[in-house]
Order: sequence, then C-alpha cells, then structure tokens
Amino acid sequence: MANKQWKRTGMALLALCLLFVFGYHCPFQSMTGIPCPGCNFTTACVYLLKGNLAASLWYHALVIPTALCALGSIILWKKNKRKELTYLWIGWGIVMLAYYILRVWLIFPKMPMSIDEQALLVQLLHNFH
Repeated sequence: MANKQWKRTGMALLALCLLFVFGYHCPFQSMTGIPCPGCNFTTACVYLLKGNLAASLWYHALVIPTALCALGSIILWKKNKRKELTYLWIGWGIVMLAYYILRVWLIFPKMPMSIDEQALLVQLLHNFH
C-alpha cells in the first residue's frame, strides 16, 4: 500500500515538474483573462524560498497559511482525523475565496492581478467591437 502511494506521489511531482519545464499557464486565466484565486501563488512560493517575505506576500498573501494548512492536513491525515481535515479544507477554501474577492475588488486590474490580453474570452470580446 505504501509503495503505491509513493508511486502516485512521484508521478504527481513528475507531472508538476513537466508543467513548469514546458511552461504552465493558468487555464482559468487563459480562457477568461481574469486571474484565478491561486494566480501568482507560484511566484509567491519562489520569493518565499529565496527569503524575500515582502515580495512573497505581495504576490499572494496566503502562501504561508496555505503551507501551514498543508502541514496540518498531513498531520490530520496521519492521525486519521478525516472530519477535522474536511473542516480545515473548507475553512481554507473560504479564506482563499474571501482573499480572492478582496484582491479583485481592491487591486484588479493592476499588478499582480493583471488581465491576460491573449485570453480566449478577451480576444472574442475584442472581435465584437
């Protein structure tokens, strides 16, 4: 059983690495032009790993709470506390959605919440003008 989990984890990590090597762009933003709730999260992680906390929080302020949520999820999973894990994920989802709405309301379309001018919906709207 544990061997199967390691294989799945390895395949997921390989898929993520391939996405970054060959270029990944948010499917939601590619279609609509509007940033998704997780937009700039990877950039925030990179800055956090480089030790630049201010830049990390500017790109996505929930990078640290998400890491703590992930750590908490692992602990709850190991302790077989599925109900608490579900509550943790629901809480994280609510916080992420509230933060997204706040970001869109306060700073969109300025950086780092910019419009993707090459998005399908944006291109279709330009063609109707």
